[in-house]
Amino acid sequence: MSLEAVSNKPEKKIALFSANSSLQTGLLAKLIGEELNLDCAVYRDFNRIPADISLLLIDCNGQESDVLTYIAQQVHAHPSAASAALLNAEYESEHENLLDWPCISGLFYVDSEQEQLIRGLKCLLEGDYWVPRRLLHHFLDKNRKAPSSTSQPDVKLTRRERQILKLINDGATNADIANALNVSEHTVKSHLYNVYKKIGVRNRLEASNWVRNLPDPDAL
Repeated sequence: MSLEAVSNKPEKKIALFSANSSLQTGLLAKLIGEELNLDCAVYRDFNRIPADISLLLIDCNGQESDVLTYIAQQVHAHPSAASAALLNAEYESEHENLLDWPCISGLFYVDSEQEQLIRGLKCLLEGDYWVPRRLLHHFLDKNRKAPSSTSQPDVKLTRRERQILKLINDGATNADIANALNVSEHTVKSHLYNVYKKIGVRNRLEASNWVRNLPDPDAL
């Protein structure tokens, strides 16, 4: 390989998206940049994150589940090929369910040690996954099943419930749904409870997956 080819090789960049404007967040970005010898910048506005990043780190600390799901939706639809990983994830929380999104390639718990973090980031930058063994086993147990030609179970949904499912699949938050349907967020939560119970899911991410697995999601 020529020296010119080496010099023209794109420099890898990491973006750390965090709602926290703390000194600790800035120091973490500085540590990552020094350990991996690359640029790692902190962003608090998702829309300001550049498109040429190699990896997006999403700080779960201080973020609501709805917000994190929305961010995953935005990353999934982003034109860049960058993968994403979760930082400061809580054990046995909604954070772990975000691994169902194809764009989320890694997860680091809130008590992850520095050495483990750096090793995991190196793997992610090489295009590998970094997922705790327990979650990997859980994912396999949840998703592996015998092939079946049966169609989606016939679930009786009201017109309003179908509207809400479509909006959830589009990444809408409870506030977005309330505005779109001209109802209160309390009413939205009540509908969501009924929808989740009818289709057998626990949260909006699983509900979105349920819609995507329909033979014809557009006909919902």
